[in-house]
Formats: sequence, structure tokens, C-alpha cells
Amino acid sequence: MDRLTVQATTDATVLMAAIARLIDEDPVGTSVLATNAVRAMADPAAMSDAYWMWVADAAGSPVAGAMHTPPWPPHLATSDVEAAVALAERLAESGRTVTGVGGIRPAAEAFTRRWVELRPCRVRTARAEGVHEASTVTPPSGVPGTWRVSESGDAPLLNDWALGFIADIGDPRPARDDLLTTRAARGEMWLWEVGGTPVSMAYASPATGGVSRVSWVYTPPAHRKHGYASALVAVLTRSVLESGDRCMLYTDLANPTSNAIYQAVGYRRIADAVSLAFVPK
Repeated sequence: MDRLTVQATTDATVLMAAIARLIDEDPVGTSVLATNAVRAMADPAAMSDAYWMWVADAAGSPVAGAMHTPPWPPHLATSDVEAAVALAERLAESGRTVTGVGGIRPAAEAFTRRWVELRPCRVRTARAEGVHEASTVTPPSGVPGTWRVSESGDAPLLNDWALGFIADIGDPRPARDDLLTTRAARGEMWLWEVGGTPVSMAYASPATGGVSRVSWVYTPPAHRKHGYASALVAVLTRSVLESGDRCMLYTDLANPTSNAIYQAVGYRRIADAVSLAFVPK
């Protein structure tokens, strides 16, 4: 791996400058990293302990990126297994507490094999994920209600829903309970309403490299099984596509309901990702 070098920074602006070419070449693969870096630049307090990394080849061109934004484990923006090993070594040298790793499956597994050599631990699969992209949209029919964009007054409800979403997917609870306040105030969250009552939410990231990623799709238990999330994701996805950007999302492959919903709307699986947890021996 002498041809590869790993750089790290706590400044998201530095990272984005370093991986600009990589974003252009692989906007889908770098979406999670790039959108989080953009968020950190806009709201530094949101990721005060973030650690951003990139891997460059012998010519100095970026071939991979990664981030560690506690309480979440590192995320790898690469499918290059050699780069993944280099990132594992850099994180081990950093002394940071690493509780797992996520990313495209071959890279995440290569990172894990090297990590276990450096920091012996047990490994379990926290979540197997599908990477999906939509090029057309088929909205569900007969779903009551309509959509609107969020307002600042929606923040308390959306933050409460955010914690429900995190609990549902099994992610660690963040230190902050105001995860969606800024997005709500900026009108970046989308809501489905029935009779003026919000019943579902979704978010599409500002496009980086011409790709927007749908996330934070959540319907509270009392309002599920009515098609609200499907309808909201459909209208949000159509808006992204009509703007000229590509639209993608991640799904939990263990949840057949959500996978069926997204496929019915128009999403197609293009890659497999995985979240692996490291358990002390």
C-alpha cells in the first residue's frame, strides 16, 4: 500500500476541497460523506468531534474518503479494499474509539479484517443495507392527504420523530436531541399531512455531485400502514428528479416492508452496504 497515503482533518472544508474530484467521479458512493461534510460546514456544532479522512494515490488523486462522527461509527466512501485497509490503520493510529464501520460491503469487510488484527474484538452485523437509485417515480394511488415543506415550528415534533427513527433502525442515540431543528427551519424537511395533522416526514439532502439522498423517512406507529411514507417519498423523489439531480437512498435489507415500498415507488437496488459493530472481547 505504499502507493496510498491517508490524510485527516477536523475541518470539513478541507475535506471537501481534497475530495472534489472523487465526488465528481462517484457522486453516489460519496453521498453520505459529502452531505455530512456540507452539513458540518453549515453547522459546525452538529459534528464537533468529526474526523474526516481521505486516501490519495501516488499521483495525489483522491481514491477514497471516510468520516468518523461520534456517536456513529466510521463511514467509508469507497469500494476500494486497499484504501479501506489504509483507513483502518489510520484510525487505529489516531487512538479514537471506534465501535464499528459502515460502507459498501467489500470495503467495510476489508476494514474490519484489518481492524481486528490491530484491535482484537468480536464483530457482528448490525445492519445489511441496499443502495438504491430512482430514475422514474410511480406514486401510490388513493393515499389521503398532501405534502408541505417544514417550518421552524415543526422542529419539536420532528426532533421527537427523529429519536423514534433512530431507535427503529438501531443506531446509537446522539448526544443532541435537536437533530432536525436546522433542517426544519430551512424548509428542508418534507411532511405528509392528513386534515392538517403531520403523519410522516422525509428529507432529501442538498445535491452534491448532482446526487441527492433521501433519508429520515419516518411515520410514527399510530399512522403507519396507510401509504403516507410512500406518497411522501414519491413526491419528494419526483421533485429531485425534475430539478435535474439524481436521487438515491439506503434501505435496511432486513425490513421487507420498507424495501417493497421503495421498489414500488421506483427505486432499484444498485449496490450492497453493511454496518458492522465491534464488540469488546
